[in-house]
Formats: sequence, structure tokens, C-alpha cells
Amino acid sequence: MFSEKPLRILRIIARLNVGGPAIQAISLSSELPRDRYQTMLVCGNVSPHEGDMAYLAGEKDVKPFIIPELGREISAVDDFKAFLSLRKIIKRFRPHIIHTHTAKAGALGRLAGISMNVSSRTKGRIRMVHTFHGHVFHSYFNVFKSFFYIQIERLMARFTDRIIVISDLQKRDICYRFGIANMEKVRVIPLGFDLSTFGDCGNYRKMMRPKYLSREFPEAFLVGIIGRLTSVKNHSLLLKALKYLKDQGKIDPFRFLIVGDGELKTDLINEAQDLAVRDKVIFAGWQKDMPPIYGALDAVVLTSKNEGTPVTLIESMASGRPVIATDVGGVRDLLGDPERVMRGGFELARNGILVAPGDAKAFADALLFTLENREICAQMVRNSADFVLKHYSQNRLLDDIKALYRELIEIGGDG
Repeated sequence: MFSEKPLRILRIIARLNVGGPAIQAISLSSELPRDRYQTMLVCGNVSPHEGDMAYLAGEKDVKPFIIPELGREISAVDDFKAFLSLRKIIKRFRPHIIHTHTAKAGALGRLAGISMNVSSRTKGRIRMVHTFHGHVFHSYFNVFKSFFYIQIERLMARFTDRIIVISDLQKRDICYRFGIANMEKVRVIPLGFDLSTFGDCGNYRKMMRPKYLSREFPEAFLVGIIGRLTSVKNHSLLLKALKYLKDQGKIDPFRFLIVGDGELKTDLINEAQDLAVRDKVIFAGWQKDMPPIYGALDAVVLTSKNEGTPVTLIESMASGRPVIATDVGGVRDLLGDPERVMRGGFELARNGILVAPGDAKAFADALLFTLENREICAQMVRNSADFVLKHYSQNRLLDDIKALYRELIEIGGDG
């Protein structure tokens, strides 16, 4: 039976950098009923050039325990120190469930839990849960590193009670394409957020647009791309699409806002200069308050090589902004299956526009379509807003997670 005492949940994530994993880890730590769940959030430090979401933890009265060695980079010495620190935390906190998020924390957190389960120092077996917010099995590393990480995840899955994926497509990847775990262990639990602040973002439009647009061209079609400036996000694809628009003499109505930071910022600035489109691009850095940013935009794009379920698309859809995205990962779960193939090579779906990964010409043609077909895009916007508010709410996420935890404890006893 489900114990009357609070369940102790040890939640582990590598770092609270800007993105869906950090938002979800913080939200689950703060919003689960505290009379039934006692949560401890453990994380490492954010890397240079990454946006830090520690402010969100503070706003939600969550105080993470920081393990400095539990960071992004792989280091035998630091990883071993982090492993030992996690063992000490487990011994002191005595969690019923260890729930890990992201690859690095998933490996170290579960390994620490496994080592405690096989010792005699814990009372009862700790249940293991891991969430794949995306995966690193392609487009992140070379083929040898990718193979290595696949083998690690296959091994970890044997000792994991439940694996959470955030989309049906991701479940097919985890179970079939990469053979990480059998279907019985895997649960599809889509992301969930408090989207209430995005519905009125249009109120910021008059205030925000002069910040990014010149007085000479205040009505430019302002397109935003939001995310870390890293290889997997493939901002270079957008710049190549701008070059195509420029060569066709069709770039003048557009301006482009790049929101985020990362190790490729200097390279991208140089590439924009080399392609002679630098004057059309604004590098805005990380922005803490996103509804005003969405309010300023006319459309949002995503150019990634690999994704889980992109939070920026969920926020864009809730904000009532048309979206253009590469057809990767869980993007199609958000935008829907293609309903019409256009001459430019892009595809119209119910909730947005899909483009094949790496196709700069099709991306440019999709941008032109969005500019020139406002009524069609307006219908997509209405569809998409209804869709994300129904399927990606925070309350739905909390209900799903509570049901999963309850299932694990009722099956195995509460320890």
C-alpha cells in the first residue's frame, strides 16, 4: 500500500541550464504535494556561456544541493568524486525513489543507487527512474562515442525500474532503433509546463519591438530562434537560409533574433558576416523573461539536428506564434504529421511547418511562405495553441508522475 509517510524522492540532474530538463526538474521538486512527497534536488554547476535557471529554483522555493563535480564535461576524477558524493547523499537522505534527468546525471545517479542497493547499508530497495528528455545517440558525438553511450544506457536500463520518454517517437528510438530497454519498462510522459504567462504575450509587442527593430523599418517580419549556440542546434542552417533569401533578393522584409549563448557564438557571428547577412541578425543573448520576447516575434524557428520535445516550440505555440522546425526527434509530435507537401520542399502540418534537416533552401522557402500566407498560418496558430494547452499542462505532468511513483511503491513496498 501507498505509505502515509511522505515519499522521499532524490532528483538528480547534471545542471540547471536553460531548457526543458531544468524546468521540469525544478517544477517536479516544487509542485508535488509536500505532505506526500519530500524531494531533494541535486545538481552540478552550469557551464560558461550557458543560461542559468537557478533563479527559477529560488522563485519556487527549491534549494538544490550542489555537487561541483557533477557538471557537463566527462572527467574520470570529477565523475568519481560526484559518484562518492551521491552515495553519501543517498545514505543520509534514504530515498524511496531516485529519479534522474539527462545522460550524465542518469549514469552517475543510477550507478550510485545501484551500489547502495547491493550493499547492506540501505533498508529496502531504492526504486530507479530515469527520464530521457532527448538522447545523445546521434548528432552529438562521433560514431565511437555514440556507440559507447548506447552501451552504457543499455547496461543502466537493466537496473532501472522505469524509463520515462517524452514522446511516442522517442519511445520507438529507445526501444527499437537503439535497443536501450524493453517496452515494459518504458512510459511515455510528455513534458508539462505552466503556460499561463504565454497567452497574453502579445501585449508586449509595442513595447518590445522597438528594442530590436530600427525606426526606419519598424514593421519588419521578426523571426526568432531560441536555444544554446551549439552544434546540435544547427543555427548555421538558418544563416544559410538567410543567404538563400539574400541571393533571391527576398531578405529585406525579415529580421532575425537569435536568443541564447554558447561556445559557437563567435563562429556564428563570423559566419553571418561571411554570408553577408550580419545586418539582418541580432544576437540577443540569454533572456530571463521569455513572454515579452515571444510577444515581439512574428514567427519562431528551430533548426536542430536532434531534439526531444523542444520547449521553445511549446512556448511558441502557447504564445500564438507560427513555427517552422526541422523534422527531428519529437517535433512531429508537436506539429503533427504532414498534410501537404509544398513546392519548396517543406511540409504543412496541422500545427506548423516541417522542414527536412539540413535543407537550407526549403527552410528559406518556408520562411517566405510564413511571411506571405498570414491567414493559413493564423489557422495553424489557433490549432497549435489549443493543442499544447491541452496536452502539455503542468497539472497533467504532475498527475502522470504521481501515478508512476505510486505504481512503483505499491508494487515493491515502501521500504
